[in-house]
Amino acid sequence: MAYCRTRTLAWPPPQVFAAALAVAPSLGLAISQADPEGGHLYLNRPRHLGRFPRRYAVSVTDSGLGTTVVNINWHPTSRLPWPLSSGERSAARLCRGIRLDLGAQ
Repeated sequence: MAYCRTRTLAWPPPQVFAAALAVAPSLGLAISQADPEGGHLYLNRPRHLGRFPRRYAVSVTDSGLGTTVVNINWHPTSRLPWPLSSGERSAARLCRGIRLDLGAQ
């Protein structure tokens, strides 16, 4: 089962996508693919001890109502919750970082 986090922002999609590109590396997320025209960004977060990286798919779309929707999807990597490396926490940090980056512009 995939998890997702959705946020609505009051900036145009190109600015939101650029902010996501700028913020991701500072949070330890490696950019594996970026498609600015389509608004898709694929990120990996490396994990310790050779475990598979946690993968995130970010989509930035125009809502048609003057706002931009950011949707972050990820799959859990284990069946047991692990509080020290939560996918939800990383997605929340990415959303917060995008908002802060846009506010600084």
